[in-house]
Order: sequence, then C-alpha cells, then structure tokens
Amino acid sequence: MYSVSSDVGQWDRGGCAMQKKYFSIDDFIGFGERYGIDYRFPSLASGRAFSKEQSRVLQGDVEEIALSSGLSLTRSDVRVLQPYETTSLHYCPLYLLVVLEGSVMLRVNGQQYVVRSGMAFTSRLSEHQVMNASHLADYHLRTFSLGVDPDSYRQSPLLSALLQQWEAHGAPTFIWHVPGFLLSGLQQPTVAGLSRQLIVEGIMLQLLGHALAYRTQGFEKRVPGGELNRLETVRRLLEQQPEKAYTLAGLAQLAAMSSSSLRVKFRQTYGHSVFDYLRDRRLELARRYLAQGYSVQQAAWMSGYQHATNFSTAFRRRYGVAPSEMRAS
Repeated sequence: MYSVSSDVGQWDRGGCAMQKKYFSIDDFIGFGERYGIDYRFPSLASGRAFSKEQSRVLQGDVEEIALSSGLSLTRSDVRVLQPYETTSLHYCPLYLLVVLEGSVMLRVNGQQYVVRSGMAFTSRLSEHQVMNASHLADYHLRTFSLGVDPDSYRQSPLLSALLQQWEAHGAPTFIWHVPGFLLSGLQQPTVAGLSRQLIVEGIMLQLLGHALAYRTQGFEKRVPGGELNRLETVRRLLEQQPEKAYTLAGLAQLAAMSSSSLRVKFRQTYGHSVFDYLRDRRLELARRYLAQGYSVQQAAWMSGYQHATNFSTAFRRRYGVAPSEMRAS
C-alpha cells in the first residue's frame, strides 16, 4: 500500500488496522519499512531525542483494508501535528488518492500536483516514476488512498483487464474530479462487517472505472488552457466561499464566457454542474460545523442554506444520515 497521509496501529483479527489516536515517528518508520515509503520530518533535527509529545506526527483515525480483489485501501481522517514529507520507493502499477477534506501537495518526477477536496490523483509508481508528498502542520486531512497490489492483481480478471487498458494508454499521471455520488459513497458507511467490506470494495472499483474512463475518453484535454484557468477561478471561489449566494450569470461573467458555455464547460471539466459542485461544498462545510457542535439551523445558515428543511433533505441524500444524527455523533 502506498499511502501518503497515514499510518497504522495494531492489526485486528479481520485483517483491518485498528484505529489509533496518535501516530509517532516510530510508527512512521515501521510503516515505511513494510510498505516502501521514506518519511522525512523537516522540523525535527535527526539524531536527537524527543519527548513523547514532540514525536507525535498525526492525531486521528486511520484504517487499512486489504480487499479481496487485490486492492489495498487506507482511509485517513487525521490532523497533521508535525510537517512531514514522503517518497515512494516501491512499484505500484496503479495508485489512486482521493481527498475528501484538505489538500495534498504531490510531485511526480518534478511535476507538481495539488489534490484538493473532491479531487482524485491517479498514477503509476516505480523506480522511474517516484512520488513525493508534503504535508503541512496543523492541517485536517481526510483521504482514501488506493493501490493495486502488484503480487496479487493477476488473480482478478477484472483488475488484470483494467491494468492492460491502463498500460495501453501510457499509465499517465493526472488529477480529476470525483463524481458527487461517489464522494457521497466514500463517507464512512454506517454498516459493519461483510456488508461494509462489500460496499467499500464496490466504491473502489467504481473509482477505478471512472479514472479509466476519464483517461480513455480524453476528458482532461477538452478545454483549452486559457478557458481552464478561468473555470478554475470559478471553481476555487465556490470551494473557498460556498456560503455566499451565486447566480449563473454572475459566475459566467467572472469566467468571461456566456452562461450556457459555463454550464457546459464546467460539467465537461469537473464532472459536475456548477450548482451540484456548490451544493457539495456547502454540505461539506455544514458537516464540519455540525462536528464542531453548531445546531442544524446554525450549520445550514452558515453554509449558505436559507431553509433548514432543504438543507436536511440534501444532507441526508449526500451522507445517508440526518444532520441531527451527525451532530449527535
């Protein structure tokens, strides 16, 4: 497994890593030895002794699952306590990182990529295609990191066919926007045991299918560079200030294109309509407010919803639970 944002605790009998509240430098070293990742801690001088608190790198929940199809998955919901950097050392024929919250800065052979909330990064890792990642301190990060096991994927005809097509298209490195319904499915399932494993495995296979479709259909080449920059201006505004009121005409003016062009090109580029993307960003913001203890009415209002009823309906549709349940948890 080639995770860029997590580590594991002790293993339970079901093959999943148990969640651990804190992760230390020693945890990272052990993880790196098992999975071929080199970790560096720029703010900590090498060779000196650290207190238990100083050696803590992450705080939060991490789970690692080996799926029957030959996929290895790491789910992370953490806060970075110490800045750290990673370098991949081993071969992974297909690696995929989805960011649900926060952002991850990656470099592959000198090319920089910034993977933000709602986006996925896909690549092949090897000694000739090395991935570096940087994580800033005091940063909340929720990710899914998925890798194809090079020793076991051949046992799965589906994964073998996937990798054949992947290699036929040059095994490229690119960033893409995850469809909203898959982002919703990636929220932690409320079921447990075999039901949960089947649900998770199905979602991972869908992610790989969309990554392959994105590449083979050439989605990333459909919008010229200048227009893409203007679309990014709109997308970043919606991501950073989702609570504000927007109109299609106003956003189109910002993008220097007609409303109809913005509608079509935004969906072509990001896989969502403008207002579906805005809705997802608002719901994610509301989820964070609820986790902080705000009431449903307050979370709805601060996230851009005028009516709590509309907010509750959209929230349940996205996360599978009522906002009041999310707040209680």
